[in-house]
Amino acid sequence: MNEHLIRMAEEKYGIKADSYDIEKLKDHLLSLDNVNIKLLENIFSSGEATSFLTVNETYFFREPVHFYLLKEKLSVFNQSEVRICSAATSYGCEAYSIAMLLDMFSKNAERRFSYKIDAFDINPFVIETACRGIYKQNSLREDGSCFSYLTDIYLKKEDTNFIVDSKLKNNINFFVHNILNELKDEYYDVIFFRNAFIYFIPDYREKVISNLSNALKENGILIMGVSETSTVKHSNLEQIIEHQITLKEEVFFFKKISKTNYAQSMRN
Repeated sequence: MNEHLIRMAEEKYGIKADSYDIEKLKDHLLSLDNVNIKLLENIFSSGEATSFLTVNETYFFREPVHFYLLKEKLSVFNQSEVRICSAATSYGCEAYSIAMLLDMFSKNAERRFSYKIDAFDINPFVIETACRGIYKQNSLREDGSCFSYLTDIYLKKEDTNFIVDSKLKNNINFFVHNILNELKDEYYDVIFFRNAFIYFIPDYREKVISNLSNALKENGILIMGVSETSTVKHSNLEQIIEHQITLKEEVFFFKKISKTNYAQSMRN
C-alpha cells in the first residue's frame, strides 16, 4: 500500500511524501470501513489526504523582509485596486498579514486604493481555519515582531485566542485549489508562494512556476521563500536582487518579463 500512496501523492499533488507521513495516512485509511479504490481516489481528489502529507507551518509576518518589500512596492502600483495572491496559504496567517499591511497603507497613501487578496491551499481543513480567522499565541513569533504594531491593531485578544478584524476578511477570498492546476482569469500584481516549492518533485516544479507566472500581470512580482529562490528558473521570470534598508538584508524576488522585453531578449 505504501508505494501506491507515494505514487498517488506524486500524481495528485506533485509532492514527495516522506515515509512517516505515508504511515500516518495509511493508519487513517485502515481505521475506515470498506476502503476501496473509489474512496481512496476521493480522499486524494478532495484534498483530505493533504492533512497527513503536507507541512502547514505558518505565522504572522513570517520572513518579514518580504513584507517590507511589499510595502516599498505598493507605491509603484499606479491603479485603483491592488490584487495579490497568497498561494499555498496554509492556515491564512500570510494572507491576513498582507491584508493588514495593505489596509494600513491604503489609509495613509496619497491616493486611496482598494485591494483584493485571493488565498488558496489544497488542504480544505486549513482553509476552514483561515476563514474563521481565530489563532493561538503560537501564530505570533519573534520573526515577525517588527510588524507587531499591525497585529496589535488588527488582532483582538479574547482569552487565549487572537481574532482577526472582520473588515480584513471582506477583502480576502479563501478557497481550495491545487496549484498543479491553472489559476484561470486572474492577473495579480504580486503572488506570494513561500516555503512550499521545496516539497514538489522536480517533474512538477516547472508546471507549478508556469501556473504562477501565467497568473501574474506583466511586471508583476513573485515572492518565494528565502531558501527557495535559487531553485527557480523560468523564461518569463527575471530574478531581482534589492537591498532592504530597514532590515539591512538582501531580498530576492522575481518579476514577470513584459512581452516587449521578452521579445527583445529572444532577438538578442
